[in-house]
Amino acid sequence: MQWVIAAVLLAGLGQLVAAKYTRGEVPADKDFLLKQREVLKLLNKPHEPNRYKDQADSGSKYEPSNNLNRYKNPVPVKTLVKRYNSHSLLPRGQIFTLFDDKHREEMVLLFESMFYALDWDTFYKTACWARDRINEGQFIYALSVAVIHRDDAKGIVLPPSYEIYPHLYVNSEVIHAAYKAKMRQEPAVVRMNFTGTIRNPEQRVAYLGEDLGMNSHHAHWHMDFPFWWKPEEYGIDKDRKGELFYYMHHQLIARFDLERLSNDLPPVEPLGWRERIVDGFYPQTTYRVGGEFPARPDDFEFQDLSSIKVQDMVDYERRVREAISQQAVITMSGDYFSLNDTTGINTLGEMMEPSTTSKHRDYYGALHNYGHILLGKITDPKGKFNMPPGVMEHFETATRDPAFFRLHKHIDNLFKLHKDLLPPYKQEELVLPGVKITDVAVEPLETYFEDFDADLLNALDDTIDLDDVEIKARVRRLNHKPFTVQITAESERETLATVRIFLGPKYDWFGQEIPLEEKRQYLVEIDKFVTKVNSGKTTIQRKSSESSVTIPDRETTKLLVAKVENAINGKATINVNKDVRHCGYPDRLLLPKGKKGGMPFTLYVILTDFNKEKVNDLPYDYDYGGSLSYCGTINHKYPDSRPMGFPFDRRLSTEEFSMPNFCSKDVTITFKGDSS
Repeated sequence: MQWVIAAVLLAGLGQLVAAKYTRGEVPADKDFLLKQREVLKLLNKPHEPNRYKDQADSGSKYEPSNNLNRYKNPVPVKTLVKRYNSHSLLPRGQIFTLFDDKHREEMVLLFESMFYALDWDTFYKTACWARDRINEGQFIYALSVAVIHRDDAKGIVLPPSYEIYPHLYVNSEVIHAAYKAKMRQEPAVVRMNFTGTIRNPEQRVAYLGEDLGMNSHHAHWHMDFPFWWKPEEYGIDKDRKGELFYYMHHQLIARFDLERLSNDLPPVEPLGWRERIVDGFYPQTTYRVGGEFPARPDDFEFQDLSSIKVQDMVDYERRVREAISQQAVITMSGDYFSLNDTTGINTLGEMMEPSTTSKHRDYYGALHNYGHILLGKITDPKGKFNMPPGVMEHFETATRDPAFFRLHKHIDNLFKLHKDLLPPYKQEELVLPGVKITDVAVEPLETYFEDFDADLLNALDDTIDLDDVEIKARVRRLNHKPFTVQITAESERETLATVRIFLGPKYDWFGQEIPLEEKRQYLVEIDKFVTKVNSGKTTIQRKSSESSVTIPDRETTKLLVAKVENAINGKATINVNKDVRHCGYPDRLLLPKGKKGGMPFTLYVILTDFNKEKVNDLPYDYDYGGSLSYCGTINHKYPDSRPMGFPFDRRLSTEEFSMPNFCSKDVTITFKGDSS
């Protein structure tokens, strides 16, 4: 019923999508639209039996083990079916976490079964077969990663993750109220409050850690760049994956610190393996089945697990520090691999997450993954009370816990040790000969809080007697007034320039102006793009909505369903971008909150030579699908040969900003309160 209602929503809006389409987009054909529709149906209420008869019939009739010749590698699907038949897989209804080795191994078997399918028909039938047999958490994750990476699925849009699995994103109070509304058959909008109280200082920045878009970005980044990815087997190399792991999380920490400064809090303190975790956390969320997410009281310490000891973490970190100080890591063969170049950060990132390409997993461990697990199980380390996984054991929920930022500040400081040992950039690496920035102008920067409604359809069970009713969770979120940065440049010749824009605080928590060398760790990249600089004077204008860092709000599932149905029926046109990205920081959060009386920040603008940085043989203004700064690309190499965060990733002095292609501009961010 819900599918039919959604399909009718846009009936008669055949002219809704204009015939024009931007670079990278093309009108979707019928074959693509049918694929898009089937994926949306597969992800509709995944916790319940498939409500679509065509998919349910396809799943019941298809037998993967009788069609092994339809898979590039039949071993995973053969193993998966054997384990299913022997009832050894994680049952449906149980909690899935990617950090559990057994859970992950089973999920990878499912992913490979779908990924190795030789054609769409085989992929589709395999997904239908798995839909009602495999654990729904494993199914959602494996299907999402397969759709993102299959050639014949390029451009397919996944529903917002907070609509696929609302329990991971909204408080239990909201879920309870939603069930009451459904029982009464009354449409409802349920207000969701942030965790904590005014007695907890960390509650001041809960709007960032609990932002649905930010949680979704973090979850999707780890779908685009899974730590379990096997590039040699899957045939897809994750270009600069380790460096992206470093940079994306580094930027999350820097942004969190800017929000803390905006709320009169000091920068987040890194945690220590032998130190108390001062601030506890009460998630106020409940699993669909399996109880509440565990809470962590104040002043808890890390506890040994059966598989991970606290002393192991101390030892792993000591070895990482030794590798950084020696500027070389030890490989599994006993050789030394240098870190003393621009690729060293990628090697470290692969090692500290770690990915399957870690130079020596046994020796250097998994500081990131093990840290998440230790924090997730901190209140029941021996499993005495059989508590479910903590929020840190899901990428969708991890950023809700302030300890997430403390863990990543600790890891980020290790990356900084490496970066600080690298030699400062030479002037010839920084200058753009013949080009001078003469002025930077920025429209007033204003932020405010607004309400946002998230659909709770997938959170509620179906019953024979009760139809679906429209029930939403209303959350308060940060947004900013659209703005434009205008850069005036003079050049002796026509050239292509990469424009890099960063934002950082002017003053620290004590009100003291921050020196540039110290400020580097708090700078956030808010845009990076390539533009043509003419001979003579050029005015460059860049809208905040065009940022290379962010993506706009995702279309709701209902709207997406309706648009697809109308396009299939010839009532509308949908444009598709084969490089579409689900990963991306929310464009609403491009700016930190600032303060009501205005808070001073500094904007840094740098022009560099694109021709020296070009990587891909594509037009300079090619649309990579958005959010490339933090999320890279899916189908291409990272389109910038410079280190991520350049030029602020290494030691820097104010002298560099006397160069004509560098410019700083003091700006003020004013918080306007709640939107009317």
